[in-house]
Amino acid sequence: MRNIHFIINSLSPNALLAEKEIHRHFHSGTFKVSIKTSDFKGHSVILAMDSISEGAEVIVACGGDGTVNEVASCLVNSSVILGLLPIGSGNGLARHLALSTYISTALETIKKFHTKKIDVGSANDRYFFCNVSVAFSAAVIHCYSQQRRRGLAAYTCSFAKAVFSFSYKSFELTQYNASFNCVPFILLFSNTNQLGYNRTLTPDASLFDGKLDMIRVEKAHPLVLSTFMFFAFFRKFPPVAKVHRMQLDAVRLSCAEKPLKIQLDGEELELDTNTLDIGILPGSLEIIC
Repeated sequence: MRNIHFIINSLSPNALLAEKEIHRHFHSGTFKVSIKTSDFKGHSVILAMDSISEGAEVIVACGGDGTVNEVASCLVNSSVILGLLPIGSGNGLARHLALSTYISTALETIKKFHTKKIDVGSANDRYFFCNVSVAFSAAVIHCYSQQRRRGLAAYTCSFAKAVFSFSYKSFELTQYNASFNCVPFILLFSNTNQLGYNRTLTPDASLFDGKLDMIRVEKAHPLVLSTFMFFAFFRKFPPVAKVHRMQLDAVRLSCAEKPLKIQLDGEELELDTNTLDIGILPGSLEIIC
């Protein structure tokens, strides 16, 4: 009998439906099921750690990428397996793995128990599973965090607000003891080919190659950058801006100012430092997919 725990983000509009469907799909004769509800930021971490101490074999994160990050961060380099029930906004990790956003179908996938080991990104003392970034995308998430609504419409509104509030900063990137300075519009390090809602800036990123995909778009005229972002929304990348791409396994990012404002898996963070060490932990998380 598998001991499987579900942690549901209570803020998800589908939280009640998810709990109902879990009871319908997972019968007590085959599974030992525990359902927990996360009520505030950071609560999923507490619940996941409790589940580990209670002997959970599988912990299913039921929510968006923020919930996934909190739960999955507790399971890196452990024997406990992660499951995904994507009922939040974005759902970048689930979309990269081609998991269904239909609750019933996603639960049936969990029951089949096919697993793979995926790479995990690290940023100082934090883990990320989709991406981490500074510059414009961090400004978008800052605006999004101030929205009461969630979903694609809220992201679109946040994007528009960030266009007018964004200010450039200079960064130093260090890799293999070689450094250079840049003033980026976009500087993103991705473990997946998803930003959420099936949008991407790193279409070739993989969870299984032991590498992060970096995209850096340099400062340019607003019209040039607007053209780039418009086409990027449709997964087209015309050579209208200075775009640099590379794969890497470690890089240090430094800024003259602190706190350093970043976005990590769709969440806004302010770090009391001006340095960010970014790396990759190959195959360090087992996940049902």
